[in-house]
This record gives sequence, C-alpha cells and structure tokens, in this order.
Amino acid sequence: MRERRAICGVVLGVLLALGVGAPARAQVPCSTVCSRYDQGQCVEYTHYSCEGIKAPPPSYGAIAYGRTSGAWGTSYQWTSQSKAESVAMQNCKEHGDDCEVMVWFKQQCGAVAAADGKDAFWGLGANEGQARAQAQRKCEDAGGKGCEIQAAQCSK
Repeated sequence: MRERRAICGVVLGVLLALGVGAPARAQVPCSTVCSRYDQGQCVEYTHYSCEGIKAPPPSYGAIAYGRTSGAWGTSYQWTSQSKAESVAMQNCKEHGDDCEVMVWFKQQCGAVAAADGKDAFWGLGANEGQARAQAQRKCEDAGGKGCEIQAAQCSK
C-alpha cells in the first residue's frame, strides 16, 4: 500500500511539475533530483528546467600554414568558420605567400605538424595536447621524417 501511495505521489508530482492544465509546451529538465524520501525510498522528485539558459555562442578557430615558407597563422573565438579561416589566412600571409587553411575547429583545438619536405598534417582534440598528438601521429604514420608541431590553437 505504501508503495502504491509512493508511486501515485511520484506521478502526481511529475504531472504538477509538467503543469497539467497549463498550455502545452515542451520543457526539458536539466536535472532531476529526489526531493523527499520515505523509509529510504524516493517518493518525490523535483525537476529543474534549462529554460532561460542559453548555450554558449559558437567559437570557431583555424590554422593556416605555408608548406614551403613555414609561415603560419591562427585565429580563435570567431562566430563563423569563414571568419576564423580568413583571419588565420591574414595572420599567415604576414609571414609567407603560400598559406592555405589546414584546419578549422569549433569549440575544440587544432594543430598542424610538418615533416621535412612539403608534407603537413592536422589534428583535432578536446585540448591542445590531444590536437598536437593527433597531428604528430598522422605525420609519423605517413612516414614523415622530422615531424614537428608548427602551430596549435584552441577556441572554446
């Protein structure tokens, strides 16, 4: 009997939290926590809504690299991929005339590794270390000699 009352209480609590009788609208809870226990069992839940919480704006970055000149340019915290790429290119062209966008990224990190010769490789990661490691690994896996990280940048 207690179990049935607990279940009814939970259902009633959920219905009240969802606003029975109110205009229908989707409300996705950010979290749900037990707000009342009875004899070690949760008998009432509270739902906290994400309504009104905005997602962070997109944060794009890019790395441009010149395979012959070794010039590089980075950008970060731009609201579009195209702006991130153009700024990276501008920054690279200050040091060389053979620049190209090697990698762009959104709310993560990027890196460029180059080997002797004209080979260049890019990597992405949740942090700069992961991006560097991926670029380095791609370079070495391709048989690159003397692979070195040329540039790395995060945009979060």
